[in-house]
Amino acid sequence: MRNVSWAERVAAVLFILMISFFFIKSWRYDYNFDLWQKQNFIDINGSMAKILKMNGYYSDLGMYITDDNYIVSAYPKTSTDYEYQQVMALKNSLDKAGINLVYVNKPVKYTDDEWFTEQFGTETYGNANATLLMERLSNEGVFVIDLRDNILEDHMNVREMFYRTDHHWTTRSGLWAAKQIAEGLNENCGYSIDTSIYDESNFEMITRESCWLGEQGRKVSQAYVGLDDYTEIKPKNETHYLFATADGNEAGAFEDFIDETIYDLNANVYDSPSWHYSYMQRECHNEDIAYGKVLLVGDSYDQTTEPFLSLGISEMDYVVLRDVDEQFNLEKYILDNDFDTVILCYAQFMIGAHDDEDSANYNMFTFVK
Repeated sequence: MRNVSWAERVAAVLFILMISFFFIKSWRYDYNFDLWQKQNFIDINGSMAKILKMNGYYSDLGMYITDDNYIVSAYPKTSTDYEYQQVMALKNSLDKAGINLVYVNKPVKYTDDEWFTEQFGTETYGNANATLLMERLSNEGVFVIDLRDNILEDHMNVREMFYRTDHHWTTRSGLWAAKQIAEGLNENCGYSIDTSIYDESNFEMITRESCWLGEQGRKVSQAYVGLDDYTEIKPKNETHYLFATADGNEAGAFEDFIDETIYDLNANVYDSPSWHYSYMQRECHNEDIAYGKVLLVGDSYDQTTEPFLSLGISEMDYVVLRDVDEQFNLEKYILDNDFDTVILCYAQFMIGAHDDEDSANYNMFTFVK
């Protein structure tokens, strides 16, 4: 039997790697499929994409990777007509009841659509869509907090407000956003929140480095984008809450918004729960605050926004419209529960979701039926 040369061995290994590369991608990262050494194959796939600098390799999954390993996405153009009509219908209803309406636009990882096109050669309209809708709403008297403006005012790097491996923003960003919203409530809705309570100096910051992998990172692999840091944030002072439960009200503190069991440093990063969801939205009464009954109509960014915002508001409730049943009537729920303020708090990629009936976010702007 002849000896196999070194070159032939290398060629064989490369052939196997390339087969793995395209085989894994063909499964479109369905982590429920059963494959021996599945995780290793996914890492091999990601390693090769990184080595070859294939920043758009995952574009068919809606993901692109920047040179500094942030996962970003493109968003289609929309007219914003449905969103505009629904917000205005809700505003008209709330105006009659004397209830404040606030619209908060939460950014994505870039505030300039042209930057994305220059980087990846693909058109995106996420910021253009948001700008158009904010202008239309503002022109009709809707109070808008466009957090992109606050980011510019504070000279912040928008990408650093997000996890590299996940589409959600960080806990620090949730705390920062809560302060911006509280300031808006003071200026336009008659509140008198002491916004200094949201200063980072009032919180214990517990940072764990390279500890978890986001939802998007699990698809492109740890080998490509690495692991994210995570900062758990808790007030230094004592807090006193009542949380609504199925059996009534339960006494607690801010820490009861957080499921610390998720912070398992020994868990497999591909299988463990998302650390973003260690913070929970909960219907609550802050016993240390005398004023405010707010309904936050939002999305998963608000896993952190709502707990932090509640530090300055007496009563808070929340609704995520994609999670309610078809019989739920938001307008009726608001009027029946005597809220003084409703905050529509949406990541800007929600704008246009109603154009796609197959989107999980299809009904996120269906406020009035």
